[in-house]
Amino acid sequence: MSNSTVLRIPYGTKDILPGDARMKRELEDRIAGNFLSWGYDEAITPTIEYADTFALSGAGISDESMRFMDRNNRTVMLRSEMTTPLARMVATRLKNDRGVKRLFYIANVFRHEQTQAGRQCEFSQAGIEMIGAEAPMADAEVLALAVSSLKAAGLQDFLISIGHSAFLAGLMEEAKLTEKQADFVKTMILSHNAVGLEEAAERFIPKELKDLFRDLLYLQGGRDLLDTLETRVKNPKSLDALKNLKAIYKLAESYGVEHYLSFDLSLIRNFDYYTGMVFEAYAPQIGFNICGGGRYDHMMEAFGDPEPATGFAMGIDRIILSLRRDGRFNRESKWDIYVAWAPGCQGKAIQKAIELRKGGKNVKVATNALTPEEAAKACAANRCEAVAYVG
Repeated sequence: MSNSTVLRIPYGTKDILPGDARMKRELEDRIAGNFLSWGYDEAITPTIEYADTFALSGAGISDESMRFMDRNNRTVMLRSEMTTPLARMVATRLKNDRGVKRLFYIANVFRHEQTQAGRQCEFSQAGIEMIGAEAPMADAEVLALAVSSLKAAGLQDFLISIGHSAFLAGLMEEAKLTEKQADFVKTMILSHNAVGLEEAAERFIPKELKDLFRDLLYLQGGRDLLDTLETRVKNPKSLDALKNLKAIYKLAESYGVEHYLSFDLSLIRNFDYYTGMVFEAYAPQIGFNICGGGRYDHMMEAFGDPEPATGFAMGIDRIILSLRRDGRFNRESKWDIYVAWAPGCQGKAIQKAIELRKGGKNVKVATNALTPEEAAKACAANRCEAVAYVG
């Protein structure tokens, strides 16, 4: 029996115990309520999709993908993120709705990766997608909603770093990098390898762009950074990206969320489908991002329904870890009333519990007769605030 898997769970999964499960549900309900208050409607997609769907979207299929064959020998996979399934749903089920579609989800996703604090192979996400809107107003709304949702989850101390996929793309095009060279630069940025970027600058970056590529990891700061970069950048694509970020930031100021925002023009997200503004949110309690998203205007076109789109996803497990490390995640469940009863009073106890629940109380009922002294002890053991004794 010691070698059996019967009483174990697969690598990268976890049981969520009572107390923790309640707190997680309450946190998700607060986030969902916040999404609803901003005009977003919930959508639910299957846990499994055809692998080809992720290949087509730009999310891709990798060693992290949890794939298997169905009975018809077609490759299916557990969803690795939620943007692709929702885009597929809109393109097939809502394609006749030409207005702006505001959708939200709370769902588990799956990636076969190394487990770490706040991240298993199965993990929970909450997020939104705005499909059909391309103006800076849409991106500013997404940023403001991300701030609002993180606050609704209970976080106060966090920062959102904003970049733009076209800024780096413009520099690479101006430098006339090959695909291999561009991949090398991206890898150095993702690994925060300044030595590698220096190597790239020396080996294959044109003279007039060497300093800018050397500085990529340090292009961070406030609104003034955008003005500074406009004096250093020459290509139209990167300049348009800076102009777009300025417009988004101005609208974010109207939302009153600018003090949560900063810029990082080296920011690259893990998926290849981003086409415009990208962002990630960080809290000081953990070293991983707790929220990320951006604009992905080409994905819907790949599904035969060309529409602009933007959105974000929040890592529920990482948010819980942040709250726990900050001492603000109380896992202990409590109830209002413990209904205890003397011998022969079961019926009266049941009626008392019904009455209390109708009044909005959370109630536990004793399963056997108790004395008043026993009822007091049972109340404490069952984590109830008060006893209602039926004699």
